[in-house]
Amino acid sequence: MAAAPAQQPAAGLPLEALLEECPWAVTADKIDAVVARLVAVASPLQLIAFGSAARGPLEGANDLDLLVVEPTVANRYSEVVRLQKALRGLLIPVDLVVSSQAAYNQRCHVPGTLEFTARTEGRVLHDSL
Repeated sequence: MAAAPAQQPAAGLPLEALLEECPWAVTADKIDAVVARLVAVASPLQLIAFGSAARGPLEGANDLDLLVVEPTVANRYSEVVRLQKALRGLLIPVDLVVSSQAAYNQRCHVPGTLEFTARTEGRVLHDSL
């Protein structure tokens, strides 16, 4: 038995209409909620959006890629898990990368690194420096 064809969003619809059809869509309200939660639990120095959210409109990006710069980080992977837990319940796909301020400062001038891309092409969503 053949599977039913997947429904495609109607071409020509305005962005707002398409976002309403996708409960997991990246929206300004959800981005604000992500920033607020991360600031509350991590007190980051900076939150920098990179990837598709930095190259075009934040709303309508397929996910939110965020570099979280903290004063110090004992274990980057444990910190990512802790921060992802803080984002539970938000219907938004978020990819987090955590860096200490020292590591960020060292790598943000090295072409080819994520930190360089975030510094040169990213959008700063939070800055406490």
